[in-house]
Amino acid sequence: MSLSQREQPRAMVGPSGGGNAAAIDALADTLAGAASGGATLLVAVPAPLAPSEALLSHRTDDAIAWAPPGGFEMAALGSSALVEARGAGRFADVASAGRALLGSVRTVGLLGSEPPAPRLYGGFAFRAGAPRTAAWQALGEACFVLPELAYVLEGSRARLVLSASPERLQRKSSRDELVDAAAAALAVLERGYEARLEPTKPRALRERPDAEWVTLVEAIRSEITRGALEKVVLARRVEVALGAEPDPAAVLYRLRGQAPECTRFLVRRSGVTFLGATPEWLARKHGARFETEAVAGSIGTGEANAGKTLLGSEKDLAEHALVLREIVKALEPLTASVEVAATPELIELRHVLHLRTRVGAMLKGAPHLIDLVERLHPTPAVGGIPTARALEWMAAHEPDERGWYAAPFGWFDAEGDGEMAVALRSGLLAGGTAELYVGSGIVQGSAPVAELTETRWKLRSLLGALGVAE
Repeated sequence: MSLSQREQPRAMVGPSGGGNAAAIDALADTLAGAASGGATLLVAVPAPLAPSEALLSHRTDDAIAWAPPGGFEMAALGSSALVEARGAGRFADVASAGRALLGSVRTVGLLGSEPPAPRLYGGFAFRAGAPRTAAWQALGEACFVLPELAYVLEGSRARLVLSASPERLQRKSSRDELVDAAAAALAVLERGYEARLEPTKPRALRERPDAEWVTLVEAIRSEITRGALEKVVLARRVEVALGAEPDPAAVLYRLRGQAPECTRFLVRRSGVTFLGATPEWLARKHGARFETEAVAGSIGTGEANAGKTLLGSEKDLAEHALVLREIVKALEPLTASVEVAATPELIELRHVLHLRTRVGAMLKGAPHLIDLVERLHPTPAVGGIPTARALEWMAAHEPDERGWYAAPFGWFDAEGDGEMAVALRSGLLAGGTAELYVGSGIVQGSAPVAELTETRWKLRSLLGALGVAE
């Protein structure tokens, strides 16, 4: 599937090379002046307007990107500092280490740019424990990055943000390397970016037999019938052997047209890339205000009267109500008040519709975003009910490791505010292979073949972004 020119975002043109030269001079002077400061320094300079994927295409080293709908984009290369954690305490460890790191960062804005807000970007694996497969080992159980070179686009404003550790600031050779990297990045952004792709047939598309899926769904339904479970989200993996190694920047860029309503994300470490475009938010925290949502219930857009059918589906409405109930219950200990929309609304995506109910809350005390994320993850939209039993069932029966699929991904700042999405509609790119992940919520009324068909709807955007003809 290829995107038409109409669906592609226009490559944007920004300031002239002369403006870039002034930014580089100011950046070099600022780094030299901070050589003995003893703190990590974040410096922002004006940058040309371009799709954020332009920066990702510039180099093949470690990278991270975050682009929710609404005009904000961040793409970054390298890391000035890294926060990693493992085991049952990984959420608390990330929050603690992140708070200490971000609290000591100095920020400067040059040539009219606002000083950048220090943020750590990253995510978690779906469950604690050392990854079993080599591809997932590159990402670990939790990893957040203070990017070394970040491009931040907000509407019609663009900045290049450089991060320099105290050790790098002290050495002139390291400062020169950072300035050279910034100059190269500004030149790349000046040229803009556009990814074109012709449709192709994969060399192989491998998935487990349909009969295996049917057996698993029937096993979940049996557990529900005997009262051990109310719901389990069953995940499946589809492996696509491509004709050549895909360019992650191009895949992320093409997801703009394939899934414009979704939050696009990417993390690349040690040559392995996890990316996707998710329709589901897990958490937004700004001061005492907190927002989340229940997303459950789906139908393909090709169905006749799809929206009306979904809004009237007893099975989907019942599943949605279960998810909403558990989310509200999980928030109660940390909130002074909770507001729940009276009725579900439709999320209208290119290939599938979902039911969504928005949830708002006023928080008690000052919990960190990651504290709230730990309490919510996994929501019944990606795990099950009761949570512990559902996770036990999944660990015993799901044939493939989830890795970072369906786990929290996003950012937080020094105040513990931030945003996290659920890493759905996602895949792992390694060499010429793409491992794509998708799931479906199984409840009492679920029909195995219909649920399998639903997973195939959900994969279409990512397959299209990979250039795989349907």
